[in-house]
Amino acid sequence: MRIVAVDAHTGEERIFDESGAVSLVDAVAASCAVPGIWPPITIDGRRYMDGGIRSVLNADLAVGHDVVLILAPIDDMLPLADDVSAGMMKLEAESQVRTIRPDEASTAAFGSDLLSPATQEPCARAGRIQGQALAASGRSFGD
Repeated sequence: MRIVAVDAHTGEERIFDESGAVSLVDAVAASCAVPGIWPPITIDGRRYMDGGIRSVLNADLAVGHDVVLILAPIDDMLPLADDVSAGMMKLEAESQVRTIRPDEASTAAFGSDLLSPATQEPCARAGRIQGQALAASGRSFGD
């Protein structure tokens, strides 16, 4: 797993992975710290913000892997830049890619304001139900 954030001072990407050097909670919080909405998260003395600033999907970071699972909670709600679309095409040509996007209930839970604190709980519930349904379906991926 790779979670992407951006250093608020330098603009450089920071990739958090399974090494355990940074907790999953801190990595996700940093990756979700939308500028102007939620403050940057301090990790190891550096301030980090939303990895979506670098790219909506950051799919280019998966190039070279045989099997790629992309969790894209809002990519269908945002316009994709041409370079992101081209990067996805390249990735899909070279790898087995599965992208999980919000189902209908999860999309409805977002409502019209993606950043509203009022949608956090309904979105979390809908996402959990969707995740449980995907897990229960027994769909294998990468076999």
